[in-house]
Amino acid sequence: MSNGFKRLCGGLIRSTGVATALLLAGCTLPALNLVTPDNGYTLTSDVEYGDHERQRMDVYRPTEPLTGAPTVVFFYGGSWQWGYKEGYRFVAQALAEEGYRVVVPDYRLNPEVMFPAFIEDGAAAVARAVELNLGDNGLVLMGHSAGAHTAALLALDERYLVAADVDRSRVTAWIGLSGPYDFLPLQAQEFINVFGAADGIPETQPVNFVSEDDPPALLIWGEDDSKVARRNIESLSEALRSADVPVQVRIYAEANHYDPIGAFSVRFRDLSPGFADVMSYLNGLSGGIQ
Repeated sequence: MSNGFKRLCGGLIRSTGVATALLLAGCTLPALNLVTPDNGYTLTSDVEYGDHERQRMDVYRPTEPLTGAPTVVFFYGGSWQWGYKEGYRFVAQALAEEGYRVVVPDYRLNPEVMFPAFIEDGAAAVARAVELNLGDNGLVLMGHSAGAHTAALLALDERYLVAADVDRSRVTAWIGLSGPYDFLPLQAQEFINVFGAADGIPETQPVNFVSEDDPPALLIWGEDDSKVARRNIESLSEALRSADVPVQVRIYAEANHYDPIGAFSVRFRDLSPGFADVMSYLNGLSGGIQ
């Protein structure tokens, strides 16, 4: 358990007294749901976007929607090997309370599938959101960790959305929190299992697909991140700027891999400026939303 997670778990236990539940939950990010309000949204669960049992998504609709706001499609992380959509209610609730519609899809995981199956699932989930008229004001693709990798490839490599019959112009912007974008060569066997051997491996790297017509981006990373190296945010932001793509970069001192997304929890906004910066960015799209 990282120091940041120890701090977060300790804070949860002190503030809620739910130590047993936290221990059972392993005090992972989904444990933040224990202190997440149930208000501010209506939830439609398990909307199908494919035939596989993991091709389901939850749709959060705000009780007080913000006029003209885009829909946020959020992809969670988990090293492409674990995770579940219900665990990120704390993210969806925070955004819905601010007036944003939110889609949180599950997707197929390794070892059942390898790259690019989970990216294709992300594209299919976006297509389903469009079918449900959730893209009428545009879509913002957002992800944390492995989910930021999915958001990045969907935003930068247009082939995935084209294959899903989605016009990439619907993507207003994308947001990456603690994301891997330029991480070759693969060294850990678990990631070789996810992405395969040398053949086609450049296809896995979002930095290789930057072009001048890419949507704007907000990239966030913490200096104490021991899982995703600094080069990822620096390499991608440099490539985007070289292509004249609008990009905002936020690097937080003393923030680890989890702090930017943990700050979406109402009890832990002080972990990092992650939530505040995302909200400022969303509200500032297209000259600001009233």
